[in-house]
Amino acid sequence: MSKMKIFILAFVCFFISSAAAKSILNESAFTQRYANAVITKTEVVSADIKGRLEIEMTYSNGETSTAYLDNAYMNYRSSPGELDAIINAYINALTKSSSDVKSNIEKEHIFPVIKDRGYMEQITKLMNHSSKGELPFYYEKLNDVLYVMYAIDTPSSIKFMPKEDINALGVEEGELRNLSMANLMNANESLQIQGDRSTVSMVVADGIYEASFLLYDDLWTKENFPVKGDIVVYVPSRDVLIVTGSEDTESLETVRGIVHNPESQWSHAVTDIGFVREKNKWVEFHK
Repeated sequence: MSKMKIFILAFVCFFISSAAAKSILNESAFTQRYANAVITKTEVVSADIKGRLEIEMTYSNGETSTAYLDNAYMNYRSSPGELDAIINAYINALTKSSSDVKSNIEKEHIFPVIKDRGYMEQITKLMNHSSKGELPFYYEKLNDVLYVMYAIDTPSSIKFMPKEDINALGVEEGELRNLSMANLMNANESLQIQGDRSTVSMVVADGIYEASFLLYDDLWTKENFPVKGDIVVYVPSRDVLIVTGSEDTESLETVRGIVHNPESQWSHAVTDIGFVREKNKWVEFHK
């Protein structure tokens, strides 16, 4: 074979491989394609992309769940020509998983989730738009800004519990907090406090439920956090829990700079408001 033919063959192979690579959706485009499909094919009314291959879905009845698309994307990369079939298969599996969760709920899967009033207002608007009435899932008000909800956490999704599921388990609503916190502690035996506990530190757990540790009363002592003044926390997202002191002006400025930085793109955002520990409760911090 002549040198020219070898060159042409190499060029053609390169062109074909480059074209194939360009035709494969990246993670972001695949996630958006899935989000569009799940709204079209199911009772999902909104699908918000929350992170890498992660979608938070809200259903017409107000229930929400989170789908993780890592396996779906891996299958798609192996068979790019089967894009629609793969997405449909995972949507069907999601629908089946949702019904399986309802029929196989176990108390050990219940975890507490922190949301803010903005989230509750958004869900309320969706419910009003769909004429479904009151919110179907159980929640508790932690303070004027934050709410506690309870979720069934499975390997494939996190889904907030409707009131009928709680009743079906035979769990009193007043018992949910202690039960869910026990599950949270069992799942996070290696809870850590990183940083300088006397100035600025962070509570580090599993990368999902850090904000939920606001409910762990035994954690919030001056022995654990010898800060200046009262303990102040910021929870800009579900996996970020920053601690400082109410009288530590310099540290407060540092923390607020992190939380309010416009370049900080908080996945699963909670709130940019701070809270101070007063009489074993979290109160909005105004200083």
